[in-house]
Amino acid sequence: MRATPGAASGRLTARARHVRARLAQQPERAGAVAAEFVVGAGARVMGMARGERKLDLIRGLGVEAAVDYTAPGWTEQVRRVTGGAGVDVVFDGVGGEIGRAAFEVTAWHGRFSVHGASSGQLTEIEPAEAQRRGVEVIGIEQLYGFRARMRPWAEQVMAQAVAGRVRPVIGQTFPLEQAADAHAAIESRSALGKTLLLI
Repeated sequence: MRATPGAASGRLTARARHVRARLAQQPERAGAVAAEFVVGAGARVMGMARGERKLDLIRGLGVEAAVDYTAPGWTEQVRRVTGGAGVDVVFDGVGGEIGRAAFEVTAWHGRFSVHGASSGQLTEIEPAEAQRRGVEVIGIEQLYGFRARMRPWAEQVMAQAVAGRVRPVIGQTFPLEQAADAHAAIESRSALGKTLLLI
């Protein structure tokens, strides 16, 4: 039986600010703010995205390396950047084959957080494989426990924004009557950052 193991837990978020080694994340959804938080906390961040426009965006967030996960050999690039050790913490928002490949470059005794599936499939990891490598896999069910923490997290993000340490990435705006075009841009994954409808 294939499973995405893990438990609802805020440990990853609490510990993320203490990570001082390598961290990779895939900023397809909320990754820009996460990248700014962990870069600001002193972590070494490797951002992963699709296409040069998105790579330029994440470079502007202060990441140490930007990797296009659709390029041939991207996992070897990750290994080179990490000196062969792999990535200590992976935030997987893509899933499917990309997520599986990201798991393969997770360092021994690292953490792999499944929090999305923009590819249409969650990343599936055999519990025995994760245990053999000592990788803690935190499954999508972690999101169910977030409700109680939403207000303090929102307050923290807003305080950081007011202080100028994080900024929303608004990639494009559409008038309300072009909502279908906005949705098409998001679905095609050509949109940068957030897409806003103007009323």
